[in-house]
Amino acid sequence: MKNKSVSKWVVRILAAPETNLFLFAFLLNFVYEVWQAPYYEFYGMPSLSDKINDLTHCTFGDGVITLISGWVVSALARSRYWILNPGWQLALSFTCIGWFITLVTETYRVNIAKTYGVPVLALPVLGISWLAVFQWIILPPLVLYLARRHLLGWGMDGRG
Repeated sequence: MKNKSVSKWVVRILAAPETNLFLFAFLLNFVYEVWQAPYYEFYGMPSLSDKINDLTHCTFGDGVITLISGWVVSALARSRYWILNPGWQLALSFTCIGWFITLVTETYRVNIAKTYGVPVLALPVLGISWLAVFQWIILPPLVLYLARRHLLGWGMDGRG
């Protein structure tokens, strides 16, 4: 009896829209972060573990930004399951919210906190990498697509 209740709990967690958004955001953003890493100063760190820690930290942040964007759009759509049928307006809102949060946090981290620098490919005035801006234009629609496909695979019908 206990195993059945644990498996129901696991299925409920795996079928949650937020879980899907975070997991697919983490996976896609990690690949993107690895690809863009050579364009950031931290890539010059001597140890591979330092690089992996920084990439994982950034990727986790991307996942959190994705969750926040998803929650805001959920509030606008009045449903956590908006992902199943986002339409262009909700998809655009999701993308723009993440893009705006990224613009603010990257500008803060690069120009105010000076956590890291962007030696090449920096946007004039803002000083942040155009790769981070581009990331939040191309990845959110892919995250939505993959999360939607995965949720549909769980048999979710959008009611909830």
